[in-house]
Amino acid sequence: MRNVLKTLLVGALIGCSAAGVSHGADASFQPASANDLATTPLRARVGPPDDAVIKAYVDTGAQDAKPHALTDDEWALVETAIAELPPLHQRILRRHLARLSFIDAPSSAGTALTRQLDGQESDRLFDITIRADVLKKSLSDFLTAKEASLFELDGSGYSVHLSAGMAPALTYILLHEATHVVDRTLELTPYGDLSSKLWVGPRVLAEPYAASPIGGSTFRRGPKLPISRAAALYAALVQSPFVSMYSTAAAGEDLAELVTWSQLSSRFQVPLVIEVRDGAGRRVFLGEPLKSRAVHARFKAVESLLSAPPPEPLGAPSPG
Repeated sequence: MRNVLKTLLVGALIGCSAAGVSHGADASFQPASANDLATTPLRARVGPPDDAVIKAYVDTGAQDAKPHALTDDEWALVETAIAELPPLHQRILRRHLARLSFIDAPSSAGTALTRQLDGQESDRLFDITIRADVLKKSLSDFLTAKEASLFELDGSGYSVHLSAGMAPALTYILLHEATHVVDRTLELTPYGDLSSKLWVGPRVLAEPYAASPIGGSTFRRGPKLPISRAAALYAALVQSPFVSMYSTAAAGEDLAELVTWSQLSSRFQVPLVIEVRDGAGRRVFLGEPLKSRAVHARFKAVESLLSAPPPEPLGAPSPG
């Protein structure tokens, strides 16, 4: 493998040195092709991020970014998250995931990085790197902090909280990033049935969503909203086919969020509740995007995709 061809996606609020890798992970693992990867267990892909990945985190504001050595408890969490991936994701990752890395970069603006490696196009090899501090976070805390980046304080005293039960953040993050690998390998977006009516380009929302309040958030490179407008923003979200605000960022993020929440809700009964309170602590909004009829209809399409996925494009190896 050569160096990075291109960075595909950086999660906005979505490794270790060779000496720090343990439990059988091989820090020197350098697969030559997708076929070579097929017989390598996914847990053996855990290894240190290379210098290009570390630089990417530094460029997003990380100070003293460095590879992270997993503890025994963290290894157990990682192995559980891998085992809980859907069969399609595991099959694609066995062929196309070159490395899964963890990095100490708590001050970085990005949480996860999925990148395609430069090599033969048919191989489509990928790295996934995840900020290690999320290993200690619940999904509720992670999502609440992520959503806070949408707003600026305006003296109103309003607050936003997202609840996802007791689920760990890593389960969500790994499933989300693995869906990016599935998406790029099978070329699902932006033209697939799951997104064609919502997107007119990889990052261009179709109407009426582009003109909706959900079309101008910071996830879409818009300005931060006064937090007193949070209730109106989420009211628009739950009336839309989008499962989260982050799913409005791009067609690829829409698919990743949709698949992730479809699996979390159906297989693990993870809820998603958005609550907005005013300065006196009174609830002014309560929404559950997963219960939307439009979202449920899209979840059915996800089930069809996972049970009968399209073949890999010509020139790419078929999953084993």
